[in-house]
Amino acid sequence: MKNQAGFTLVELLVAIAIFAVLSALGWKVFDYVSKVKERNATHEVRLSQLQDAHQQILRDTVQAVPLTANINGDIQPALVLQNGRFNFSKTGVTDPLNQGIAPDERVEYQYKADEKKLYRLKFKNLNQTGHDQPDSSVLLDNVEQFKITVLNPNELENWPDAAADLNNEKTIQLLPRGIRMQLTVDGTNYEWLFSLLNTDFLLDKNKNG
Repeated sequence: MKNQAGFTLVELLVAIAIFAVLSALGWKVFDYVSKVKERNATHEVRLSQLQDAHQQILRDTVQAVPLTANINGDIQPALVLQNGRFNFSKTGVTDPLNQGIAPDERVEYQYKADEKKLYRLKFKNLNQTGHDQPDSSVLLDNVEQFKITVLNPNELENWPDAAADLNNEKTIQLLPRGIRMQLTVDGTNYEWLFSLLNTDFLLDKNKNG
């Protein structure tokens, strides 16, 4: 009888062990690649949200104008920063269909710490009854900290400041030179600076009016 070649039990066990180790390593590599891909996708979404929020605030601040608002007979300064409340007047609203839409509106940024969300509220008219409901949208979520200050050029936490004469029309129409936003989103700190230098608008209004 001829000798029959084959694998011994030890050789089979060694082969199985090697296959098991290679399979485990391959699964770890696959799992790592999948997690990295998922983190990158999440990062891209977060970056896109940050860019959209920054661009929206930039558009608002570029269109900020030194016009007061009338809320149920209460004249509000062109820009208000008091106790975390921040709102201002802006222009640039178009009316292509001639529906009588006002060119100016009031924008407010509202941070709700319990929801970790930054909201943008828009009132469609500078003259309000006090019961008007604004259009509300979420600018950012997962916002762990949020703070706004104004620059004029010194940094101030309130505007108009305590020394301002609120009975003076010119005083309450004044805008600071810029605003500073500090926010923490998903554990990362950001600082945004925006210029508020739309003083030529007031000069044009005075000349035309």
